Amino acid sequence: MKRSLLLALVALFVCGVPCAQNVKRLSRQAIDSLRNPRLERGEKAPLHFSCVKHDMGAVYETDSAKVLRFPFVNGGKVAVRITKVTTNCGCTAATFTGGEILPGDSGVVTITYNPRHRSGTVDTNAFVYTSLSPERAAAKLTILGTVIDKNEWSHLPVVMGCLRAKRCSVAFESVKGTAEPQQRIPCVNVGKDSVRLSSSILPPYVHLSTEPSVIAPGEEADIIITIVGSRLPKKLPGSFNIVLDGIVAPLRDRTIKVTLKR
Repeated sequence: MKRSLLLALVALFVCGVPCAQNVKRLSRQAIDSLRNPRLERGEKAPLHFSCVKHDMGAVYETDSAKVLRFPFVNGGKVAVRITKVTTNCGCTAATFTGGEILPGDSGVVTITYNPRHRSGTVDTNAFVYTSLSPERAAAKLTILGTVIDKNEWSHLPVVMGCLRAKRCSVAFESVKGTAEPQQRIPCVNVGKDSVRLSSSILPPYVHLSTEPSVIAPGEEADIIITIVGSRLPKKLPGSFNIVLDGIVAPLRDRTIKVTLKR
């Protein structure tokens, strides 16, 4: 019984080898032709796009899907119909103007890009096929950008509007004479616009600044709080709050508590 089972397994293995050898693997050139098909030229590529590249800049994994429009005009002499738009990344989906597009008429191809779980450099393409040439693409559309990992700033847990900060309080343990001690709060601008911080109401013995003075999107910085010792009152207030201006957030989310001790 054991001998017959062993012979059957050997026969199965031997018979399976030729089958495995007959499996054809795609060459690197064939794979590249699927990801980057050849483009049509001349009359078979009548769609003239106002732009064929969109650079999204820096986006975050937690951002909603980005909708990118690629307007075009039929610059040819005959009516044309878009038959399909293929993309080479599962992070993108395409829609397009349907029906016949007459000479001189316009339309749009819309590519939706989903950055979720896609941290890293974005360089993805979509290929537009028309009724004039079903085998070759009539246009290549490209999306560029960078997706930032949602956990990249996990070491800065405090959310202050578009800022992520290390903490929202500082303490000066020994303030004496004319000294000007500083406390720094590391932060980063995770928003899409540059930020310049200020505070409309500050005690005369407190100076607020940032390095750099303007925090660009994606840039790390320091919020610097300086105590001007020569201006301190005889009786210290113990603690007070600094309310940051220049960011959009509820009052409690843009408040830094400062504690002073002699």
